[in-house]
Amino acid sequence: MINRILLRIKVIQILFSYYKSNSKDVNDAKNELTISLDKTYELYMLLLRLAVEVSDYAKTRKESIAKRCQMAGDANFDSGEKIPADFLAENKVAQQLAENETLNKFLEEHKLSWNKHPEIINSLYAEALTSQAYETAEASEHDYDCDRRFLRGFYKSVVTSNKMLTEELEGMSIYWNDDTETVISFIMKTIARYEETTPNDYELMPKFSDPTDETFALTLLTKVIYNQTEYDELIMTHIKNWDKDRIAFMDKIILQTAIAELFAFPHIPIVVTLNEYVELSKYYSTPRSSTFINGVLDAIVKDLKEQNKLTKVAVITPKTR
Repeated sequence: MINRILLRIKVIQILFSYYKSNSKDVNDAKNELTISLDKTYELYMLLLRLAVEVSDYAKTRKESIAKRCQMAGDANFDSGEKIPADFLAENKVAQQLAENETLNKFLEEHKLSWNKHPEIINSLYAEALTSQAYETAEASEHDYDCDRRFLRGFYKSVVTSNKMLTEELEGMSIYWNDDTETVISFIMKTIARYEETTPNDYELMPKFSDPTDETFALTLLTKVIYNQTEYDELIMTHIKNWDKDRIAFMDKIILQTAIAELFAFPHIPIVVTLNEYVELSKYYSTPRSSTFINGVLDAIVKDLKEQNKLTKVAVITPKTR
């Protein structure tokens, strides 16, 4: 589940904390990275459970409305509350998730639940009723595919934009501040893979997209820390028309990490490494950073190639960004 893009972000975040902290223990930084990755997977499982919680809440509301109508003795009794449709209150994918053994076991072992956050569930339910995903589902034939599409739309349009949830997640873990959007994209992929015949022992997404990914992240982190001085000298040598004393701190970290990847992973194409870190700079540094980082990395790569100091093995052509 955790892909290389998120791994690079995590490494940069840990390096930022490492440089800013008083401790300069490499093992502490590695442990912090491992914890951060574990927490991302916890977020995946916890947010996946939201589908169950909101659907169950909708079912409770639907039953409450029906009971009030029965007590009034009038089938046309207006309760003043919108009756949730079956694709919300009886969502078949949510029911499958509720019975998923992998999800239930993980949440139990890590003591994760929404039991202490009823206001979050209520807020998500209220927004779901007025969402575009709800309107689209209402206009569709109610079947399994409708339930699945609604749930994906619910995560895309409701969960990602709910301010109460965002604030609560930030308070629950400092590691989740930048993870939500990426994690939700994987939840949507998980839901898309569900079928009516999907069994209860379905494994969901593994923590890492590739078995070597954790090693990739830890290697990248340690290479930067151990070779910081060498990488800084390389950066300073290739800075032109820029004030060396005014380089953004985050820019330097991004450049160091990119250089570490260029040297340490010969199977990763140069263009992939450069593109990824230029993109990251657009979100994690200054408005001018992407142009600066792109220029410096291009100059470094050109120089290293001329000196035969950059070795890359043959790989398949990367997908266009």
